[in-house]
Amino acid sequence: MRFDVSMKTLLIVIGLLPVSQLAAEDGPQGNATRPAEVVRLERAVQQELDQGYVNGVSIALIDDSRIVYAHGFGYSNRDHKTPATAKSIYRAGSISKLVTAVAAMKLREQTPIDLDAPIQTYLPDFRIVNPYPDAPAITLRRLLCHRSGMIRESPVGGYFDDQEPTLDAVVASLSDCVLPSAPEAKTRYSNVGPTIAGKTIETLSRQTFEDFVQKQVFDVAGMSSSSWKLQERQRDQMSAGYLSVALPNGGFQQILAPRFELGTVPAGNLYTTVEDLGRFIMFLVNEGRVGDRILVQPETLAEMYKPQGSNAARTFGLGFSLGKHQEHETVQHMGAVYGFTSSLIAIPSQKVGAVVLANEDLAIGSVQRMMAAAIEAALACRQLPAEAVAVPSENLTLATSAPPALSPRTDLRQFVGKYESTNCWAEFTEKNGQLQAVISGQPVPLESRGDLVFVANSRFFFNSSIAFERNDVGEVIGCTAMRQKFSKLPDSQPQSEPANWTKFVGTYGPAFIPLIISIRNGHLYAMTENEMDYRLAPINRTVFRFPAGMYDDEHLIFQQGEDGRVHSVIMANFVLKRSVPSQAE
Repeated sequence: MRFDVSMKTLLIVIGLLPVSQLAAEDGPQGNATRPAEVVRLERAVQQELDQGYVNGVSIALIDDSRIVYAHGFGYSNRDHKTPATAKSIYRAGSISKLVTAVAAMKLREQTPIDLDAPIQTYLPDFRIVNPYPDAPAITLRRLLCHRSGMIRESPVGGYFDDQEPTLDAVVASLSDCVLPSAPEAKTRYSNVGPTIAGKTIETLSRQTFEDFVQKQVFDVAGMSSSSWKLQERQRDQMSAGYLSVALPNGGFQQILAPRFELGTVPAGNLYTTVEDLGRFIMFLVNEGRVGDRILVQPETLAEMYKPQGSNAARTFGLGFSLGKHQEHETVQHMGAVYGFTSSLIAIPSQKVGAVVLANEDLAIGSVQRMMAAAIEAALACRQLPAEAVAVPSENLTLATSAPPALSPRTDLRQFVGKYESTNCWAEFTEKNGQLQAVISGQPVPLESRGDLVFVANSRFFFNSSIAFERNDVGEVIGCTAMRQKFSKLPDSQPQSEPANWTKFVGTYGPAFIPLIISIRNGHLYAMTENEMDYRLAPINRTVFRFPAGMYDDEHLIFQQGEDGRVHSVIMANFVLKRSVPSQAE
């Protein structure tokens, strides 16, 4: 595939000034003067497009107070053949949490706020059932770093709710919900926590959440294409989103993603571009300042970048996910929302960052591979003049590399079979001399890395290692994958389950995000959010507990009518009605 060089917004070098656009033909012909890391980035993106993992992607690289590279690849609308550009608007999902956290800390600079005071200090009407009387309080700090014990989704405005309720209605709906874990007991990722923080901003600033962030963040950072709800002015540049919907009998079917506003706006409803998020990164890597503009004070950002909570990992600061790239500490976040996947990484010590926005839902592995190449390219572009990061020529072919060949000495038949962990299931098959897997519903092509080690790369997985284990007589008895221990199941031993479980099997909830209940290997499984099957642990005849993961410590409750038939299920504090069973079910 070649790039469409009719688009001029491919190379951008800016501070806080309007974006300057250079035509592709103005750059050098070929790769001679371009950093090898930039060429590798473009090849990495092309591979993802060729594999069909994404339809359209936009990427920006940031060096200090410049966006040194911004480019679109593929299509923002596949059906209309509309090219993706640096100005294409995407939904950024949970990157929203970073903007909300910065806004909260900006408000703290203007108004006395104690991050460690009980949240009722600022939201007197806030209520949620807390069954842990001796536990610490829910505080703004704990809400921002996912240590509040809060539920993942609200019963009104949560991820399954397309009714677009107000922020007030979302927070009010929490009053009869129950904390799944005590505040500070563990890190539990939540979309509700940042939403409560957004309501706090609204209450203390006496402005709507959207207005406060517009004036105090977007306007200061020059994020002129960003908004919390889709605006009429944005529609021409808005990218279509593509959603792979889980099917009852396995596999996925891609549809055009529905577009509605989440009720949890501060946690995941940001509309933006790579250029705007690039401007946001400029402030993150310059201690909150660019030129004469101040987003937040240096000491504020320093506090946000510190690990929070008492857990050993301490993987979150205030809003930011904390990590490392090589020896460099990073502040970052990924996002996934109906039809879109996103990633933002900044390395403050090196004053660089990168943004990847894609219009494919849950393309986590794909976006991570592109981001790995993007952040390397950003590091390579430090202090280079604009012409050194020029747009590739029209006839540049982005060669793709073939996967490493499997060692002919490896007998793949020894790995074939069914496996199970306490959380998930897996099945390995051999086809045309290649080992393939399906892990809890997600198809995974595998590449050999040794006699017992394989690596999974797909739309969903990124360099995920799968290491098999043999017993003393050389038989494969299990594997380690996704940081879980899987045991190989006997071929001839059937697994039985309680007879009444069959009435739970079926599809629940909206057609675009179905909850699919199935029985496998004698266990009940739930396919959630078009992501993966999770193994459910029975609590009683109709109540089951989720394993560690997306809904850690939360329960799924089947509801029956007087005739004993299951008509709905309560999941994530939301009632999901059963679909009319199809012949497939």
